[in-house]
Order: sequence, then structure tokens, then C-alpha cells
Amino acid sequence: MKKLRILCDADDTIENLTTHWLDVLNSRYNRNVKKEELKIWDMTAAFPDLKPEEVLEPLYCNEFWDRITPIDNSGYYLERLMNEGHELYVVTASIPETFNAKVKKLLNMFPFLNQNQIILAHNKQQISGDVLIDDAVHNLIGGSYIKFLYHQPNNASFNECAHDITRVFSWEDVYCRIQSLSEQAKGEQHIFRPKQLAHT
Repeated sequence: MKKLRILCDADDTIENLTTHWLDVLNSRYNRNVKKEELKIWDMTAAFPDLKPEEVLEPLYCNEFWDRITPIDNSGYYLERLMNEGHELYVVTASIPETFNAKVKKLLNMFPFLNQNQIILAHNKQQISGDVLIDDAVHNLIGGSYIKFLYHQPNNASFNECAHDITRVFSWEDVYCRIQSLSEQAKGEQHIFRPKQLAHT
């Protein structure tokens, strides 16, 4: 098996940011917006009568990050990939004011990671890796890595096949596809591109 350099988003890919963000906003402003109603990657669009700063305010509070929980089985499969020798980095866009709180929570949820494996980046296309797993399509388009789109309501209408992106629906799905990539790449100078994978 070829050991891969795996880049992985944090928010809504390995942890449930949107779920807890909605909980705060719905409680604070007496709303009932559901995650399934989010059709685009922009929380302000779900609360059009609120000021953008009101929608974004929870992200600026260190205490907010204490609410965050892992996505089902993300920790189990991330640790398996690391134990199998793959190089793993969490690459996340973040507000500088609460980046330390976010990192602290990530290390608490995923204790097999160290802080050197967490990279702050708003333009992920500049980060070198074999694979990127992300729920935001703008992080995948144009990157030189193999692209896995982690399924969320906000990206459900995106045509991933038109962009050589593979949609994944769970961390078991991610793990199996990376295993397949690793096997295919064994003995090759370059790993296969996403269009050579079966889309689901």
C-alpha cells in the first residue's frame, strides 16, 4: 500500500459545527431553522433578517467550541488511517480570535492528533496533499489533490461528477475509498485521479 498525505477539513467534515451553530441561533432568536434546509454554504442566507455579524457572533466565543462534537466514526477512521502509516493533517479555515479554542477542542476530541497536524488555511488549494476531504465545494475545485466531497445538505445539489470530485457519505465510505486509492497507487509514481473512481 502507498502511504498517502491526507488533508481533511474540520467543520462539518469531522465535527458537527453547523448542528451546534444552528442550536445557538435558533435558541437566541426563537427560530426553528433545520440543517436540512441549508442549501448553500452560507449560514447568513438561512437567517436573512439578521445582520451577518449576529449570525457569525457565536463563532467568536471560545465557549461555543465546547459544544462541538465529532461526526459519527470520524475519530475511529482517522486514527485507523494514521495507524496504517498515512500522513494526516486537519486543514481548517478559522477566525483567528478563536483558533486556539478550536484547536484545543479538536485535540480533545481526537487525542491521537498533535497541534502540528492542524493547519490554518483559507485557500486550501495552496496546501500540498494527495487527498482532500471537505464539505465545501470551493475548497475542492481547482486543487491538485484527489477530491472527496463530504455530503452535507448545503452541497446536496452540487454536480460533483462534472468536476472529477467523489461524493462520500460517511467516514466508513471515506476510509474504504482511501484504502482503494492506496492499493491502486502501490508501485505507481502517481496516484489515480478522482475520475477513475466509481462515483456514488
